[in-house]
Amino acid sequence: MKCPVCGTVYRPAKGSKGSLEQNNNFKEETATISPLSSQSTLLSMASPPPTCRRCKADLSDLFRLHDLAIWHHRQALHLLSQKRYPEAAVHNNQALALYYSNADFHALAGKLSALQGEFQEAVSSWQQALKFDSQNAIACNCLQMIKVMAENY
Repeated sequence: MKCPVCGTVYRPAKGSKGSLEQNNNFKEETATISPLSSQSTLLSMASPPPTCRRCKADLSDLFRLHDLAIWHHRQALHLLSQKRYPEAAVHNNQALALYYSNADFHALAGKLSALQGEFQEAVSSWQQALKFDSQNAIACNCLQMIKVMAENY
């Protein structure tokens, strides 16, 4: 996600689904901005709002969008576990609409498409996931399986 003022790129912090970190293009380092509770989509009124380290813009709305996207993704995962694939796809598509550059969201879209028999769409989603994260395990494994299946049939 990008700061709406200066365009600084923020990505999910490694190992934390509820915080964002800044990718500083000038110094080529990554800095954590502010951890958010994974259970709360509202920022605490006691703490100051998260701000861009570069231009000091308020990033509260950006964090809310990120949290809402994560919520939709988790709903999709829950529905997937119940084999409610069309409903899961709706939630995952909402997550993608809020945060398109998340590789995990694309990987899940591929899995849901494959489970509904839409294999071309699944491959496209997995390839998109790899554009955002070339190490995405789900996308890599699924594309490898598709390749093996195509060679054997």
